[in-house]
Amino acid sequence: MRKILTSLGTPAAAGLLTVGLTIPASAATGTLYLTQNGQTTACTHPTGRTCYASDPTKGDATFVNRTDQPSYVTDNKCRTPIAGDHWLRSGQTRTLPAGTAVVWPS
Repeated sequence: MRKILTSLGTPAAAGLLTVGLTIPASAATGTLYLTQNGQTTACTHPTGRTCYASDPTKGDATFVNRTDQPSYVTDNKCRTPIAGDHWLRSGQTRTLPAGTAVVWPS
């Protein structure tokens, strides 16, 4: 009987740990606007680690963060933060060189 309880208890404990450690992904509430070359793209409720990149061939890009969370300003592959102030804060508008992007922290 003890072996049966031990063998049933281990998977049950592992299952509880897995469920307990799962963290739901959170999305920013609001909209990010990207305007470049006269075209505006709206990204509603952006999720963590999603890259919103400007086209490196179409001139400067304006990012408008109308969400409740700040994002990082990075290169167009969303890997390297730009030098200086690398934040796009909630409510902020920034015009940046072509080929820049924003990404929300996870």
